[in-house]
Amino acid sequence: MIEGLRAVWHGLRHLNRRGYVYVWANVFWAVLTVLIVTAPAAWAGMVRLSYLAHRQPTVSLSDFWIGVRENLRRSVIIALFNVAVLTITISNLLSYAGADGTLIALARGIWVLSLALWLAAQYFGWCFFYAMKQPSFVGGLRNALVMMVQNPLFNLGVLLCVIVIAVISSLLPAAWFLISGGALAAIANSAVQNRLRAAGFEPMPQFDEETVIDPHFGDI
Repeated sequence: MIEGLRAVWHGLRHLNRRGYVYVWANVFWAVLTVLIVTAPAAWAGMVRLSYLAHRQPTVSLSDFWIGVRENLRRSVIIALFNVAVLTITISNLLSYAGADGTLIALARGIWVLSLALWLAAQYFGWCFFYAMKQPSFVGGLRNALVMMVQNPLFNLGVLLCVIVIAVISSLLPAAWFLISGGALAAIANSAVQNRLRAAGFEPMPQFDEETVIDPHFGDI
């Protein structure tokens, strides 16, 4: 769990150094997330921006839009699947809301856990998607699930921090509009990169972030 918290801290430090481009991308991410069909593409764009920001000295808002555009068709399919999963889960929970018994309690736990794993897999999955030589969304989800199964305490530390950020952002709604999406993307990329290193996979060479100056914004 401590290693997971370190990954979160690294992601937040990275966000602090590259803050301006994240803020601009976060504004558009928040707007696109309002529409269910574009929400997955918006998250893919944010993850792509963060993925590149972790690995090269300059990034721009165009990197976010490239991620959005190249995943728009995929986004519609994922959004429809998300709606189906949420509808089925909520319907099941409501249908058995008044029921008691060990089997019912076990079923509720399985439904909630399945939904949580699906959402967590999408949270990390796009980071694996962009780290793959031949990007595949299904492959990214599979790798995310493997990471969560093999590193339960690490992911518990990361996801607890994600929940804290989500709660604070809900209490301060402006945060969702300005920085929360960028923070979540930076943390996700930091966590995945940490596990890739731990597994012996060599990530792309990194530059010294201490020397980074935020890029120009001529394309905003």
